[in-house]
Amino acid sequence: MRGFALLGILLLHCMEHFDVMYHPKLESPFWQCVDTAVNDSLYFLFQGKAYAIFSLLFGLSFFIQMDSQAEKGNDFRLRFLWRLLILFVLGYINGLIYMGEFFMVYATLGVILIPLYKAPTKVLIVLSILLFLQIPQVIDFISLLRGNTPNSGTDLNQKMMQLYRENAVIYAEGSFWDVFQFNILKGQMAKMLWVINVYRYLQLIGLFIAGMLIGRSGVHKNPDKMVYWSKKLMPYAIGCFLLFYIIAWLLPSFGIENRRALRVGVGLFKTYGNLGMMMIYMCGFAILYYKTTSARKALDRIAPVGRMSVTNYMMQSCMGVPLFYGFGLGLASQSFLICFLLGVAMCILQIWYSNLWIKRFYYGPMEWLWRTFTWFRKVPMKRK
Repeated sequence: MRGFALLGILLLHCMEHFDVMYHPKLESPFWQCVDTAVNDSLYFLFQGKAYAIFSLLFGLSFFIQMDSQAEKGNDFRLRFLWRLLILFVLGYINGLIYMGEFFMVYATLGVILIPLYKAPTKVLIVLSILLFLQIPQVIDFISLLRGNTPNSGTDLNQKMMQLYRENAVIYAEGSFWDVFQFNILKGQMAKMLWVINVYRYLQLIGLFIAGMLIGRSGVHKNPDKMVYWSKKLMPYAIGCFLLFYIIAWLLPSFGIENRRALRVGVGLFKTYGNLGMMMIYMCGFAILYYKTTSARKALDRIAPVGRMSVTNYMMQSCMGVPLFYGFGLGLASQSFLICFLLGVAMCILQIWYSNLWIKRFYYGPMEWLWRTFTWFRKVPMKRK
């Protein structure tokens, strides 16, 4: 699932040209239609879903590490905080190349898991539900419908938009040094402001907690339980997805004149729907993997991509930025179809070298480095 999420993130970043925001206009009406369909399809399949899967698994991984060390009699909380600091540093290094990387966000928000680790399960369930409701976004939506100024983010939103207007020129036309200088501070600030202004932090923390709850249930250790609960949850996931996406689709026909209210409302209901689609993916993959031999063989090829998630995520920045930015090949001006094909080629490359690497080594290069700095000791890397 982590491998699938990473590949989905890569394809979506290719549609976004790794933050070089450009919408190509084609002369042929036919190819323009094809191009729009490709872009819309990729956004529908992965936007808000791939990162949701990745976030849920982040929370599950946190629980597995804490639980594993607890069985050995170790309190892992301070060590995990140190791991988050290392992740923050890796994210900052990655962010110097590609502003849109998310490790810094995960490292910052992940701190909240440490005090919540021993909280009662009922408290965590209630907290995750409240976070998934996106209450601040609901308040802003209602406020905008009434013609009032939104209660949060006005100044922060203006600052964010100013930074994005600035980076649009630098990424499309600037040198590597220009991009590097902007990303040292302003790029990281723009990213964090985006997380706040679109209320993404609420869902991310909710997914972290949900992953931790899955760990507590022990479902991930038992294939039979995974299949059982996947079949049970699938109808609810489909219902959640359809209900909220239909509302988001119909919202413009309700006569809402305030454009910002409409944008916030559509984003709100799509956020709800994305949770449903994320669960469709996870339930579907669990059923396919444990019930279909041919599907398992195919999915096993994707697994090494997820096992090398830190390495592959950072590698995506190293591949994508030189392809799309002005100081590189400048392919952001190409059609979405060409960008999609480039993304497919990069996905195939990551699957190929990840499988090749994992046959010879226990960890990816960055995973090995992360583990080594976590424990301050030499960690074996090459398989015997």
